[in-house]
Amino acid sequence: MKIRGRTMKKLWIICFTLLLALALTACGESASQSSSESGQDSQTSGGSGITEISILLTKPEIAKPFEETAKRFGEEHNVKVTVIPLAGQTIFEKMSSLYASGNPPTIMMVAQEFDTFQHHFLDLSDQPWVEHVLPGMTDFVTIDGKIYGMPVTVEAFGFIYNNAVVEEAVGGPFDPSTIKTHQDLENLFKQIAALEGVEALHVSPMDWSLGAHLTNIFFAAQSENRDERHQFMQDLKEGKVSLTDNKVFNGWLKTFDLMKEYNAEKHSPLAPDYDDGPLALANGHVGLWFMGNWAYPQLQELDPDGEYGFIPVPLSDNPEDYGNSHISVGVPSYWVVDASRSTPEQQEAALQFLNWLVLDETGQDYAVNKLNLIPVFDNFQIKPEDSLSLSIMEYMESGNTLEWMNSYYPADAWPTMGASLQKYLADHIDRDTLIEELEMYWHSVK
Repeated sequence: MKIRGRTMKKLWIICFTLLLALALTACGESASQSSSESGQDSQTSGGSGITEISILLTKPEIAKPFEETAKRFGEEHNVKVTVIPLAGQTIFEKMSSLYASGNPPTIMMVAQEFDTFQHHFLDLSDQPWVEHVLPGMTDFVTIDGKIYGMPVTVEAFGFIYNNAVVEEAVGGPFDPSTIKTHQDLENLFKQIAALEGVEALHVSPMDWSLGAHLTNIFFAAQSENRDERHQFMQDLKEGKVSLTDNKVFNGWLKTFDLMKEYNAEKHSPLAPDYDDGPLALANGHVGLWFMGNWAYPQLQELDPDGEYGFIPVPLSDNPEDYGNSHISVGVPSYWVVDASRSTPEQQEAALQFLNWLVLDETGQDYAVNKLNLIPVFDNFQIKPEDSLSLSIMEYMESGNTLEWMNSYYPADAWPTMGASLQKYLADHIDRDTLIEELEMYWHSVK
């Protein structure tokens, strides 16, 4: 009995050990599966030989076609691409959480977050697409002569005009290059307003439109020299310049006064929301709307056969003054590649994707015709066909573009300036108070 009991005990120990091993194996498989489902394995190359990468997409309006684009690239290059949406977070919040978890995407679409996370990004200076990028389009992502981001597209803002309305107002074909002065602009406003049932202009009162986009113009038009206009912004912070004495600012404020006077909603200027703008312009209730080309999908939906273009925001009565023939064109976001956690194989696949979008005919087709991106490169054989994009490209090709100085604003600049401009738009404050509030804000910037 003693021998049999000892034997039974050994058998029991062996069985227990085998069960424990099986349990641990199952737990390991479960943990691995859970990790994969949460995206932890999206940064590793699978045993099948397929490199796996992930892309943080921060333009939700192109989410569906971007999934198609990523799939097409993956099929051509044997790469599995996972697209990560913002899912209700800001770009900064999303990137912060992903880096904190040790699981950043391989590729990210970033904007003003660039400065905060730049130390994580791969130097792209030696990439083939760099030879084709248009001048100035990588300035924001260039540090010590090294380029860390590839421009996604360009966007522009100014006065969008409904060609059918404006041609009726002027009595024939309309050439936007004829609007170069305050007087030209006011004459056009008057001609449009003379049409029955039509107002000249719709002004969207959102703080981002007024505080980021409209103010951009008086900063960007300070000088043709980039260093000088950036120095103006620095001098404004340090109290070394006065807006009251600044010629460009005063011309800009006169333009804003004209906008106030001919605003279709001037009796309740703060009432409209964003959606009122495309409705007013596409339905022919106004001839002009101060806004950007991101509004084109709505305009097209409302007026599929309509033609639209951009008119500059003139700042003086001298047609030769810098800015009077220009519209603000800039890069809203950049592609960057993670260098801190991704493997060399993933980095190589990421670089292939970026170059595919620019250098490959199929990639160009997807970029322009699926994603509706405006090329920022000189080698594109495929170009946009919609009227608003073509208008922007005409300004770009002629060199009549203003820098997006608002990319260099502090985070609270456009909400603060926007609030002051809203008060001025609604006649709650006068000119002197507006100037005082704007100067006080910039003097407070550290």
